[in-house]
Amino acid sequence: MASTVLNILSLSSTPSLSSPINALNQAAPTLPYNIRTLWLFIKSDIVGIIMPIVAFATFITGNTSPIRAAKAFTFVTLHLLQFCISNQSLSPEEDAKNKPWRPIPAGRLSVRNALFLRWFMMPACFILSAAFGVLDVGIVMSTAIFLHNECGYDAHWFPRTALNAIAYSTFDTGAILISLGDRDKMFDAKILLPLIINASVILTTIHAQDFRDLIGDIQEGRSTIPIVLPRSSRASMPILLVAWTAILMAVHNEWNAADWTALVLGAVVGLRFYFIHEAGADQTSYTLYNIWLIVIRVALVLAQDSITSAGPKAGWIDFIPNEIGPLFKQINTTGNIFPKFEF
Repeated sequence: MASTVLNILSLSSTPSLSSPINALNQAAPTLPYNIRTLWLFIKSDIVGIIMPIVAFATFITGNTSPIRAAKAFTFVTLHLLQFCISNQSLSPEEDAKNKPWRPIPAGRLSVRNALFLRWFMMPACFILSAAFGVLDVGIVMSTAIFLHNECGYDAHWFPRTALNAIAYSTFDTGAILISLGDRDKMFDAKILLPLIINASVILTTIHAQDFRDLIGDIQEGRSTIPIVLPRSSRASMPILLVAWTAILMAVHNEWNAADWTALVLGAVVGLRFYFIHEAGADQTSYTLYNIWLIVIRVALVLAQDSITSAGPKAGWIDFIPNEIGPLFKQINTTGNIFPKFEF
């Protein structure tokens, strides 16, 4: 599979006349050159997606197997690569203006070959997912990528937000299932509830990524949350980031450095989004937002026991409506997300 990808990259693409060095490189691309081309596709998302997702899956499951960790890393990386190649092959003109270092505008790969590679990646990801026992997750991920990119649902804020949340959740689910090595364990409340909370955090705050691309999105005719609700979207950032951290602290029996770091960082990042509107500042704020997400994941790992058990500060179960309360009390006492029925 890897050799096929590199062979595709080795196909000659149309060199940039303004760059003799690119023309020379494309005439005889080397293995390091091709690897760097793939790396440039996902460069912006290594810290924000790959590292925190793999780390979260490893620690939330208590995985000690380096093989399963490597598989989780491979799953996340290849599916991210599928998304990035798909996305970037559809908007090379926009990238040429805003991100000229990406492979296509940099002349490292033609749009034609990028599209060929994109459609090769889908079945490749299916095969990989099947080999790792998460084919269903891979199908959901590839479908979300297709809807987001090729179908153009990223142009409207509602499906864009929903699909982004689905993508993040699918990354997490696949990595966690692979790290567990046992699908049945996925329904343990200590695994499932932090996953649901993390997905909810992303669903309600992921528009943080759209502030930095405001000008480009307007030029491309997209309708993102910062465009539709310019003031409210910025005002929501300090509120949501602090609120989610406060919720985690409310259910955590013993507050720790991760809780306080998330609270302070959430306030700082949120206020940056609200008060500083320059594109460069929004990029910095988004980077800090990703760091906040990492800290939130750490806090979720440390709060696993508190989330599924009522402690001194975790009387939250008592506030759940009577119709739902028994289910969560069952989770609280058994650690199983599904209640047990007696006949």
